[in-house]
Amino acid sequence: MSRMDGGSVRVLHVDDEPDLVELSATYLERERADLTVVTETSAADALGRLDGAAIDCVVSDYDMPGMDGLEFLEAVRESHPELPFILFTGKGSEEIASEAITAGVTDYIQKEVGADQYTVLANRIERAVRATRAEDALEESERMLSTLIGNLPGMVYRCRNEPGWPMEFVSDGCRPLTGYDAERIESGSIDWGSEVIHPDDRGTMWETVQAALDERERFEVTYRIRTAEGETRWMWEQGQGIYEDGAVTTIEGFITDITDRKEAQQRRQQYETIVESMDDGAYILDENCQFEFVNTPFLGVSGRQESDVIGEKAGLFVSDSSRANYQTALDRLERGDASQIRTEVDVTPPDRDELTVHLRLTRLAEDGQFRGIVGIARDISERKARERELERYETIIQAVGDPVYTLDAEGNFTFMNDAIEPLTGYEPDTLEGKHVSTIVPDADAETARDLIETLLESDDRRNATFEMGLKTRDGDRIPSENHMALLPFGSDGKFRGTAGVVRDITERKQREERLAQFASVVSHDLRNPLNVIQGRLEFARKTGDSEHLDTMADAADRMERLIDDLLTLAQQGQTVGDTEPVDVERVAVDAWEQVETDASTLDVDGPIGTVSADRGWLRELFENLFRNAVEHGSTSPDSQARQDAVEHGSTGEADGPTVRVGPIDGEGEGEQAPSGIYVADDGRGIPPEERQRVFEHGYSESDEGTGFGLTIVENIVEAHGWEITLTDSDSGGIPASDASGESGDERGESAGTRFEITGLD
Repeated sequence: MSRMDGGSVRVLHVDDEPDLVELSATYLERERADLTVVTETSAADALGRLDGAAIDCVVSDYDMPGMDGLEFLEAVRESHPELPFILFTGKGSEEIASEAITAGVTDYIQKEVGADQYTVLANRIERAVRATRAEDALEESERMLSTLIGNLPGMVYRCRNEPGWPMEFVSDGCRPLTGYDAERIESGSIDWGSEVIHPDDRGTMWETVQAALDERERFEVTYRIRTAEGETRWMWEQGQGIYEDGAVTTIEGFITDITDRKEAQQRRQQYETIVESMDDGAYILDENCQFEFVNTPFLGVSGRQESDVIGEKAGLFVSDSSRANYQTALDRLERGDASQIRTEVDVTPPDRDELTVHLRLTRLAEDGQFRGIVGIARDISERKARERELERYETIIQAVGDPVYTLDAEGNFTFMNDAIEPLTGYEPDTLEGKHVSTIVPDADAETARDLIETLLESDDRRNATFEMGLKTRDGDRIPSENHMALLPFGSDGKFRGTAGVVRDITERKQREERLAQFASVVSHDLRNPLNVIQGRLEFARKTGDSEHLDTMADAADRMERLIDDLLTLAQQGQTVGDTEPVDVERVAVDAWEQVETDASTLDVDGPIGTVSADRGWLRELFENLFRNAVEHGSTSPDSQARQDAVEHGSTGEADGPTVRVGPIDGEGEGEQAPSGIYVADDGRGIPPEERQRVFEHGYSESDEGTGFGLTIVENIVEAHGWEITLTDSDSGGIPASDASGESGDERGESAGTRFEITGLD
C-alpha cells in the first residue's frame, strides 16, 4: 500500500459501538501500514483525547448518545479549525450531509456492508491528511518566499510597459536601493522613468527592453539611476514580460545595485551570485571554452559533481549526436559571428535517461576581446514529452466513439473530432468556426448559455451534464446528452470557452418512453383486478358467500398474467442476445407445449427450415401468438380446418381453434431459411379497422387476456430487424368457414387471423 506524504498518520475514530471501532481500527491499520488508529466511544472522551495527543484526522459516527456527530464537529472546529474531520455514519440523509458541510466537515461517508468500505475510508483519510499537509507546506513556502524577497540585495518590482515604467509594486528593498519609500514609487508621486533612471540611459534602456520583449525573451540591462540624495549608482536588472492577447502589458523583474562591483572581478562575482539563484542551469566558459563556473541547477541537469566539471571542456555533458552542432555554436561566438545563440542539445547524464536541453549562449567580451561564454540551460524534456503526449491525446480523441468538441467564448467551434460526421452528417472541417447553433437547436443553445453563466458564478464547479437535441444535415433531430466543462481560464482570468463530449441517447429515451408506458398501463390495468378483489372480499366478509372467492381468484390470476407479461416487456430492449441458426419447427412445437391450448390444434406446414435468431425470444414470440389465437379463436368444433389438422397429424385434439405455422412462399425446404413465417388461425379474425391497434399496450378483446402479448411479439420482431403484418387467414393459410360451408368473407365477417413475419435472415 502507498504511504502518505509526510510520514505516519494518527487517526482518532469515535463511535459508541466498541466492537465497531475495534473492527474499524483493525481494517484501517491493515489497509495502510502508516495509519495508527486510536478509538473512543463517546464524543466527550474524544475531545479530551484531542487536547492531550497529536491527531492528524478524526473519523466520527453521527448518531451517538450525549453529543451527536455534528455537535462533536462543532466542538472540534472551535479548538482545531483545520483538523480533517470525516463523518462516517450509517444514518445518512441530505439534511445531515448539508448540515455537516455547513459545519465544515472534511468528508461525509455512508457506512456500507463489507470490508471494502474501509478501503474507501482509508483513501478518504489519506486524501484529507495530504491536502491539509499540502496547505501547511504552501503557507510555509509563501512565508519563505516573502522572507527571501525581503532579504534580496535589491528590489523586486512589477510595472506597466509604458513610457516612464509606472510601478504597480515594489518590494521593501526599494528604499535602500533608491532612497525612496516604496509607497512613493507605487503611487506615482516619484516617476521611475523620468526621475529615477539616469537621463543618459533612458533611451537605450527603453530600446533594449522592448527588443527583448518583442522576441518574448527575458532581458538583462545595466544602467544608472539617481537616488533621492542625488547620488548616481549602477543598477543591474533582469525581467520578463507578461503577455495578454499577444501584447506585453506588464513587466516583472529584479533590480540590484552593482555600483561597488563595477570592476571586472566584482562584476563576475555578482553574475555568479545571480546565476546561482536562478532556476535554470547556468555556467561560464573561459576564453579556452573550459568550465569556469556552474550553478547547482546545471549540475542537476548534467548529472555530475562540480569537481568533475570545473576545468573540463564545454562538450563534456553533450551527447554524441549533438556535439557537432554545439561546437559550431561555440566557434561562432568565439569568432564574434554572433553575440547570442539559442539551440537545443541532447544531454546524457550518467546513470540517467537522456534529456533535451534548451541552451542560450551569450558571448562575453572585454574591450572587444573574447573572454568566454555564459550558458543558460533549461531542461525541456517534460515539454517535449507533453508535446508527444498531446499528439497521443489527439489520436485518442479522434478514436473516441462519441463526438468531442471545443467552443470559444462566443460559442464557435474550434475543434470537433471525426465522430461528429456519422452522427450529424457534418464533416469536422465544415463546422470549424461555425456557431454551435449550426447543429444545436436555438432553445438548447440558450439552455447551454444559461448553464455556462451558472458555472462561471460557481467557485467549485466547472462541469455539467444536460440533455439537448442535435440537428443533422438532413434535418433530423437526435436526442443527445452533453457532458460539458469550462476550459481553463487564461492568464488574464477570462473565460476562454467550453469543451465536451456529446452522446446519442436515442435508445435511452426510447427505454424511458417504454417505462412511462408501462407505468401508465400498470397503474390502470392492475388497479382493475385489485378493485375486484377488494370489492368481492368486502362482500364475502359481509355475506359469507364463498362464490365471491372464485371471482377473487380469477382477478388474482389476471394480475399474475399481467405481471408476467410486464416482466417480459421489461427484459426486452431494442437489441437481442447472441443469435444462432434455429430450427423454426422445433421451436414452434416447444412453444405450443408451454401454452394452455384448451384442446386446440397446432398444424405445422413444414418443413420450415432455420433462421438466425435468439432462440429464447423466438420461442417467446410463438408462445404469445399461440396464446392470442387460443384466447381469441373460434370454438366451433366442426370446421374444415380442424379436420385438415387431424389429417395432417397435428398435435392436440380437434375440439378448439386450429393454429397453423408455415413458411411464406414455401421457401423452407432443407436448410434454406424461409423468406418469412406465418402463424394463422381459423378463428373469428380481427376487423381491418382494429388491426393497427392490436400491438398497443393493453389492447385485448378477451377477459382472459392481458393486452401485452402482441406488444411483446412486436418488440421481439423489431429487435431482430424483422417486420410483422396482420391479415385474414383466407389470404393464405387456413380458410375459415361455418357449418353451412360459407366463408367468412361471404358472411361479411373476418376469416381468421394470419400474422406474417418477414425479413428473416
